[in-house]
Formats: sequence, C-alpha cells, structure tokens
Amino acid sequence: MNAFSRRKPQAPRGRRHRRVDGRRLALLGGLYLVLLATVAVLAAAFIHPREIAAHAQSESPGKIVLTVESQGRRTRFDMRALEALPQRTYKVTTPWYLRPVSFQGPLLRDVLAAAGAHGTHIEAVAVNDYTADIPFEHAEAYDVIIALRMDGKPMSPRDKGPLFVVYPYDRLPPQVREKSFDLSVWQLDGLRVR
Repeated sequence: MNAFSRRKPQAPRGRRHRRVDGRRLALLGGLYLVLLATVAVLAAAFIHPREIAAHAQSESPGKIVLTVESQGRRTRFDMRALEALPQRTYKVTTPWYLRPVSFQGPLLRDVLAAAGAHGTHIEAVAVNDYTADIPFEHAEAYDVIIALRMDGKPMSPRDKGPLFVVYPYDRLPPQVREKSFDLSVWQLDGLRVR
C-alpha cells in the first residue's frame, strides 16, 4: 500500500468522549428540569393560599392558647372556649399604661372550674417561662380575670397578649395592689395548679 494513500482522518479520542458526555449531561439536565416542573405542579395542587392565611392568624379557632394542669390532668383552651365563658370588663389604672385601660375576659376562677382544677397555689407561666405564684384564694376573693381583650380589641404579643392575668387593681386593698402587679403575668401560656 502506498504511504501516500488517503486515510480517513480520525477524530482525536478526547473530543469523541466529550460529545458523548455532553449528550449525557444534556439528558440529565432535561430530566432534572422535568422533575422540578413536576414538583412545582404537585406543590401548587396541594398548597392552598387560604390555608396558609388561616394558619397565620394568631387567634384561629382550635389553636391552643392556654393549658391548665391540675392533679395530673391537662385541660387545653382555645380562644373560642375562653370566649364562651362569662366575661368581665374592668377599666383599671396600671403601671404599664399612661391612661386607664379596659380589659375583658373570663374570671380566673371560672377558667379553673372549667378545668376542674383545685389546689392552694396557681403557678402562672408566660410564653418566655416567666412564672408567678398566685395564691388560689386570690381567684376567689379578688375577681382576677384572664384578659383576652384590651380596649375592646384582641391583644397582640406586643400588647402583653394574647392572654394577660389582670386584677381589679383600683378596687384592691393597698397591700394586695402592690403585690398584684408582680402576679399579673402577660403573654400567659399556662396555669399549674398545686
């Protein structure tokens, strides 16, 4: 054979493999995009904006806002259950506000009765784990309320809500009044009765 005969030029090996790898990469990329599109369609089918808005509300029905523990039993209250109890309203002067403020909510003793709670001390627990030891007799003697509203509106956490232990401060004996401010737990989360 003649040395000068024409040979078919061969592509260098590296380029041929790169073309194959490029095709594989394009195929995998396409599959990845199809997978992402499928996940997006499924997510859109199962997530409803109305449900997201309902869960974002702090006072949505069914959300537990208060737990009462007594004698090994836990009773949980949502806002509707607390609003269903007889309500009291007090316009009181406090050290936290510059003017008299109206608070509305059920009597502490009614909440305890609804939970079947008995004892001598009530440990009021705030969301941040601050606690105050309220003598059980205060619930009976001083008409303490679990305030749900301030000036007719639900209380946000910024306004010491959604629940706030409120005494009728202006009607208390002076020695009880000063102590009652320390027992007024805001952002109330639980009551442990012993």
